[in-house]
Amino acid sequence: MIFMLRLFFFILLSFKVLTSFSQCVIDTSYSVPGIYPDPLPDGYVGQPYSEDITFIMPLDTMGAVIQNFEIVSIGLPVGLSWVCNNPTNNYNPQNNQYGCINVYGTPLLLGQYNVNVSVLVDVVSAGQSIDNIPIDFPITFNINNPTLGNSGFSSSQILGCVPLDVNFTNNNPGLLQYFWDFGNGQTSSLENPLTQTYNQAGDFPVYFEAYNNLDTTDLYTLTSVTINSISGGWGPEWIPFVYTSNKPDPYFILRENGNLIYQSNFVLNDDGPNTWSVNINLNPDSVYTIDVMDADQTAASANAWELTFGTDDYIGYYTIDFQSCNLCNAGSDAVISDSIIYQQILPVPAVQSVDTIRVGYEPGKPNIIYDSINYVVYTDSINYSLQWYIDTSSLVGHTSPIDTIVQSGNYYVRVYNNFGCFNNSDSVSVVYCDPTVGFNIDLDGAANLYVTNYLSGYDINWINNGQIIQGLSSSLITPTVNGDYQARLSTVAGCKYFSNIFSYSLSIDDIVSDFKCYPNPSNEQFVLSWTDIKIKSIEIFNSYGQKIDELNLDFSPKIVNTREYSEGFYLLKINYGDENSFFNVKHIVKH
Repeated sequence: MIFMLRLFFFILLSFKVLTSFSQCVIDTSYSVPGIYPDPLPDGYVGQPYSEDITFIMPLDTMGAVIQNFEIVSIGLPVGLSWVCNNPTNNYNPQNNQYGCINVYGTPLLLGQYNVNVSVLVDVVSAGQSIDNIPIDFPITFNINNPTLGNSGFSSSQILGCVPLDVNFTNNNPGLLQYFWDFGNGQTSSLENPLTQTYNQAGDFPVYFEAYNNLDTTDLYTLTSVTINSISGGWGPEWIPFVYTSNKPDPYFILRENGNLIYQSNFVLNDDGPNTWSVNINLNPDSVYTIDVMDADQTAASANAWELTFGTDDYIGYYTIDFQSCNLCNAGSDAVISDSIIYQQILPVPAVQSVDTIRVGYEPGKPNIIYDSINYVVYTDSINYSLQWYIDTSSLVGHTSPIDTIVQSGNYYVRVYNNFGCFNNSDSVSVVYCDPTVGFNIDLDGAANLYVTNYLSGYDINWINNGQIIQGLSSSLITPTVNGDYQARLSTVAGCKYFSNIFSYSLSIDDIVSDFKCYPNPSNEQFVLSWTDIKIKSIEIFNSYGQKIDELNLDFSPKIVNTREYSEGFYLLKINYGDENSFFNVKHIVKH
């Protein structure tokens, strides 16, 4: 019951997975029978893959009309699956020669594969139907190791299992300077860095910079100027017979090497502090001064109420030393402050790239269960990609949670995660005994026992009355004693198959003394007489083992007509009512 529930669960899950992918699209540009494209486009480990395969089926072969193609299996690399545009996987080329398959998934194993598309073909030849003819169609398919492809660098691989060793290749040799950050705590300035090892799982960004210019720029920016105070009587103006109480009207002028490059606005009647915000880049190779000014003429032209007495007054200056200044003297009557921000502009990389290395741990150990009654092995580790193995060989195309056993060996399942990391289950030893094997033994015309449908590849033993007869290992024997004979076929793996039991009697004297056959030799007839009521019939065989006559022995005596018999030796098989219970009589016919 548990097995059937698990089986139902696996089938339901597989159905959901298959139905989540769209069907393929036929490419009708192809017209010659075959499979297209061949080879398939390359896939890459860990990267999603989807490719439509178009196949064109022939209508006949060597005079036989093809009635049906059934796609049985496609031996794809681990991580890939397939789905047909016909859900039954059956195609009749007489109706439509075209069909298609979509190969999808994420390949997990590097390699060069010869993918076998296994089909069963039904044909009609000379009016006779011949079904289920197995044919394999190979397709070449390469799964490559993906690399980080960018303008800066490439790598030997982009994903794998702990510990993962990755080699990086610089795509920009010969530049002045390099910087690598591998994301694993290691950096390098080498043109071609050493192999990097990733000892933990995760996504690791790799940064790369390459420089063809190493010049560094010092950038000074003047962001504000404050005139904190002005003293010395610069504000009041004297006019004859009139005294004013005006304050100075401050502003500043910024000069570079003596040349005016900036002039602020003035503040009316204010001796400070007054601040002006600016954004002026300063060249460290130049000399800058800040002139403190009193706007006499400028203020009067801007304000009619402002009395003027001559031009604007120069109060004093301060020479910038490329550091912020706080309460610095600008001459003897003015105090100022300025704010300067310093930045070092580093070289800009000529090439800058980033990519990611993905590293994972191996999955947990999968379980495996052997159902000896149904000859299947199965696992419930369904969250991984699966591959079944027998002994040390992978079973191509065997990637489902349930695998049917068709041969003896040690079975185990290997599970893969999305990083290509794998783990193996324990192995189970399986002895597969083909339940379809069946055979019988019978008697030939020379009184020999033989296997009627002998199967090559099996060892034969003969048994009499339950005991193995030593030294007899052929498919035909000549018994030397009476008894219940049986043949046993066996395999190296230990499978044993038994035939029917055949009761053999060597001669009439050993079975019954009152049975008479006379005359012997006979001419045109002979007479049989007996008293044992268990005797029921007679079979007559010629010297070639061919049965030429069969009679019921209803009453004794019984006359047997031999006019049509050829001269020679005959074997009379006298049958009892019980199956395979009989005795033999040798008889000669002479005319």
